[in-house]
Parts: sequence; structure tokens; C-alpha cells
Amino acid sequence: MSFSTDDRKLRGENGNRFPIDPAAETGALLAEVVAEALKADFGTIPSHVKHLARLTGTNERTVHNWLLARNGPSGTALVVLMRHSDAVTEAVLALANRNEHSAAIRLMKMKNIVRTKALELVECLGPV
Repeated sequence: MSFSTDDRKLRGENGNRFPIDPAAETGALLAEVVAEALKADFGTIPSHVKHLARLTGTNERTVHNWLLARNGPSGTALVVLMRHSDAVTEAVLALANRNEHSAAIRLMKMKNIVRTKALELVECLGPV
């Protein structure tokens, strides 16, 4: 079956892509933000790439593409990454303009640190 010449053209005469997808810009931004967060938390060492691939159940090449911001992770992989990386969680929340949630996460981390340090201090002081 051949296509008729009367169909709508998907490419403009001047070579511009059509239609322009506003979600593509968000996808590219997500890939960049996740790449920076992964580099901050895990680095780009090959053993870390393997570790991330095992965590998410994806191919090492896929993880490498995430680190280079060529592609962003899929939904399930993103959830796994957010579960294991505070930097990814904060980056995704910042993209979604959920800064109050990011502040709550930082507050909970600080609370746990203070609680741990207080327990260490009590142990150092010994019985009163």
C-alpha cells in the first residue's frame, strides 16, 4: 500500500521538525538533572555504573546514557533511583516545583543526624 501525496506532511519545507513537542524540553531537562544528581551521588566510575544497572535492572549502556544525559530513566527506574539516591529525589522534586517536600526531606535527615549524635553524646557521658 502506498501513501497518497495528499496526506499531511510531518516535516516542514524548511527542514524544521513538526510538531514541536513542549514535553521534549522537560524530558531533556529531566535527563540533565538526573545525570548531575547521579554523578554527585555515585560518580561515573565503571563499578558504579554496574551498581546502578543492578539496582534498576537495566543495561549498563542504558545507565551510561543516563550519566551522559542522552536519555532519562523510565518511570520505574526513576522510582528506584529516587529510593536509593537523595540527590535524585531532591532534583526531581525541584523540577516538579515541590520545594516544600525537598525541605521536609532535608529536615528529616538533619533530625536523624541530631538524634544519632545525641545518643553518641549520652553514651560518651556514661551514667550520671
